[in-house]
Amino acid sequence: MNRDSIPDSMLLLTGTAGSGKSIYCRQFFLEGLNHGDYCIYVSSTLTDKQYRSQFNSISEIDLNNNSKFINPYYYKDIDPSKKLSITVDEIRGIITEIKNSSNKKRPGRFDIKPEISKNKDNGPEGSSMLLIVDSLTHLLAIFGEKAVETFVTDIYYLLKMFEVEAIFTLTTSSSNEYETNRLSSIFDGILEIKLEERNQTFTRNIRLLSIKGLHHNPTWIRFDITSEGSLTFGEHLHSLVCYLCKDPIFDVPVMYSDLPFHSSHLDIYMKLAGAYGFHIVEVGLASEVINANFFFIDIVGLSDPSYSVTKQREKIENLNNLIISCDAFNQDDKKIILPTGDGMVIGFLLNPELPFQLSIQLHQKLRDYNAEKSNGDVIGVRIGLNSGSVFTVNDVKNNQNYWGPGIILARRIMDMGNNLHILIADILAEALIALKDEYKTSIKSIGTYQVKHGQSIKLYSAFSKDFGNPEIPARKDF
Repeated sequence: MNRDSIPDSMLLLTGTAGSGKSIYCRQFFLEGLNHGDYCIYVSSTLTDKQYRSQFNSISEIDLNNNSKFINPYYYKDIDPSKKLSITVDEIRGIITEIKNSSNKKRPGRFDIKPEISKNKDNGPEGSSMLLIVDSLTHLLAIFGEKAVETFVTDIYYLLKMFEVEAIFTLTTSSSNEYETNRLSSIFDGILEIKLEERNQTFTRNIRLLSIKGLHHNPTWIRFDITSEGSLTFGEHLHSLVCYLCKDPIFDVPVMYSDLPFHSSHLDIYMKLAGAYGFHIVEVGLASEVINANFFFIDIVGLSDPSYSVTKQREKIENLNNLIISCDAFNQDDKKIILPTGDGMVIGFLLNPELPFQLSIQLHQKLRDYNAEKSNGDVIGVRIGLNSGSVFTVNDVKNNQNYWGPGIILARRIMDMGNNLHILIADILAEALIALKDEYKTSIKSIGTYQVKHGQSIKLYSAFSKDFGNPEIPARKDF
C-alpha cells in the first residue's frame, strides 16, 4: 500500500475546554497554507476580523487567494434551520471550483504533529485541500444535534468524493474519556487532547485514539503551546505501531490482514509466517538490543540424501506442529521466532524456565509421535538452550532480522549434541537450578567444552527417564 492509496481522513479532535484544540487546528491550517493547499475554515464563534488575526503571519493576498472563512451563524436572511445546509452547499461550490481549476493534487497527508513547511517549492503542484470546523460544540448549541448530524454526514460524503482532508473539534467533559455520541461513528478517526494540572503546572498531551480499518495502540505524546501560539512536541507523535517490531510507524504503514507494518518489515513477516504459520509469528521488541532466553532446535539427519524434499518438508512441518502444541510455547506472548532451515530458534523474553519446559514437553510429545512411525518418519532432534542478548539487523533488502551472541551461542551449544540431547549454557542452567529443587536432579554439569574461535563454555545436560539423553555428547570441540 502506497501513500496514494491512503484516503484523506476526516478526523474528530476532542478534548476539554482550554486543552488546545483550536491552537492545534490553527497550526494544521497554517501548515496547509504554507504548503500551498487551499484551506477552508468554518467557525460560528469567530468574526472575519478575528479569523484574519489568527493568521497574521500569512500575507493578506495569500490568505484571500488560498483560503476561505465561513461562519454559518452569520448567513443573512436565511431560515436558521437551513443555515447548515447552505454551508454545505457553499463548501461544495468552493471545492468544485478549486478542483476543476487544477488537476494537480498532493497525496493525502496524515501527520498527527503538524509542522509548518517553509518550502514553497511544493506548491501548487503538491497542493491539496483542507477543511477545519471549529467547533461542533458551538454548532450543537445553536442548531441542535439532529441538524449537526445531518451537516457532518453531508460533509463526510462530500469530502470523500473530492478527497479532502478535514478536522472537526468537539469539547468533551472534564473526564479524560471521550463522550460517546452518534457523531463519533461518522468520522474516520478520533484525536484526543487532555489537559492536566500538576504542581500548579499545566501539561497537554495528544493521541490518536482510533482510526477506522487499522489496528492501533493509542500513545499519549506531550506538547506545549508557545507564547506565539504555536505547538511544540517533545517527540514525534506516531499513529501506528509496526506489528513485527512494535516500533512506531512515522510514515505511511503497509497493511496486511488489517495489521500495520513498516514498509521493510512485511516481507520478513511473510517469510516467518510462511515457514511457521501466521499464528506463531509473535515478535514484540522493546528496543534494538534484547535480552532473551533461547531455545535452538534442529532435526538430526534431515540432510540425509535418501530423504526427498517432500519428506524433509513433512518432517519440518510435523516438528513445527508439535512445538506449537506445547503449553510452554503458548504461555509467553513475547517471543522471537526465526526459521533456521532444518529447525528454528525461539527467544522467550519474559520467563527463563520456558525454553527448558518447552524442551521437556516436546520430548514427551516426540516419544508418543515416534512410537507410531516407521524409521523413515521418526523425528530426532537436538536442542541448545542459552540466555543472552541479540540486536536488530537489516539484510541487503532492508528486511529486519535478529542476531547476536544469545542466538549464536545457543546454536553452537546445540551443535555439540546428539539425538535427544538438551544441552544448556551455564548461565541459564545455574539460574534454573537455583529456581526449583526438581531442576537440581535433572540438570547436570558435563564439563567444559570448547566451541568456535577457542571459546570455552561450561555445559549442562538435562535428562531423566522421560526426556533428554543421559550420554555424554561425543564432541569435545567444534
